[in-house]
Amino acid sequence: MEWKRRLGQFNIYGMTAPQAGGTFKERLESLTPGFEIGKVGKPVTEVAEIPTSPEIDKKIEGYMEKIEKEAELTKPVIDDYTNQILLGSANPQNVSVTLPLTEAEVQLGLHEKIWNSFRWLAEWCVRQIKLMHGRVKYKAPTSS
Repeated sequence: MEWKRRLGQFNIYGMTAPQAGGTFKERLESLTPGFEIGKVGKPVTEVAEIPTSPEIDKKIEGYMEKIEKEAELTKPVIDDYTNQILLGSANPQNVSVTLPLTEAEVQLGLHEKIWNSFRWLAEWCVRQIKLMHGRVKYKAPTSS
């Protein structure tokens, strides 16, 4: 029974009840000097609007568009040490992808059992066809 009495002395702060002292309001005021519950701060008298974009002069506006367009069409960024391209041009390229299976192999693979890896390769090919629309070609059939 002694351990139950001792256990009951602890509160959520890990202190025993006699050490905690006072009510919640008194403890809060001792931890945050200058703060009083129910007291309202100073009323707002003036509100300043902060612009999200700076105002641009008409003379500068055309020049800025010119600079932005030039920045998009510049040469790729190359690493000085390794001479590798770090950042290529932003212009999208029309890449044609050749799938690893012929059209007949894809159709055959879709009818395999679900645990067969050939089935999942065929499923991946179908997914690529759906994602890339007209940019995908099947593997050329081999004549044997």
